[in-house]
Amino acid sequence: METQKADRRVKYTKALLKESLVRLMQTKPISKISVKMLCEDADINRSTFYAHFSNQQDLLRWVEQGVISDVNQYLSDHPMSGQSEETILIMKQILDYTAKNADLFQVLLSDHGDTEFQRDLMSIAQKQLISNLRNDRSLDERTSEYLQAFCIAGALTILQKWLRDGMVESSQEMAELISTLLSEGVSSYL
Repeated sequence: METQKADRRVKYTKALLKESLVRLMQTKPISKISVKMLCEDADINRSTFYAHFSNQQDLLRWVEQGVISDVNQYLSDHPMSGQSEETILIMKQILDYTAKNADLFQVLLSDHGDTEFQRDLMSIAQKQLISNLRNDRSLDERTSEYLQAFCIAGALTILQKWLRDGMVESSQEMAELISTLLSEGVSSYL
């Protein structure tokens, strides 16, 4: 019983710190956020902070790893088959997850975010895309790599804009847009 209570307190404390980090990163980069600022915002003692994290970068890495883990888990449970309808469904569900955690993603994908996290997220998408593009035997490896980089950077930029603009379109509309752009390119809209 006491262990459960302690586990709940740890989860609660970490959730408070995560919320504080997101709030503070909306206005400044992690390099300008101190442990003192995080503790004041979360209304916790510094000793409590240090019981869980060594510094603000450690907290940011923990938050980022949680997101990476969630996305990896989701994709491993739902591998993309390359079929349009299934790809749109998976992309929609990932966009739903993004929308549900919009404040977090806005911060992590912003200029205040960690570029290493953005590369990690792009790497996950690239692994999914590699298997689909490698099935096309007409593409040589270098062309496939350039195509992957172009597609992932474009999709990430669309995601950033969608978040920045307040997610006006539904996740379904965005999934369809991204899927169409990835499979048919800009010419499908001209």
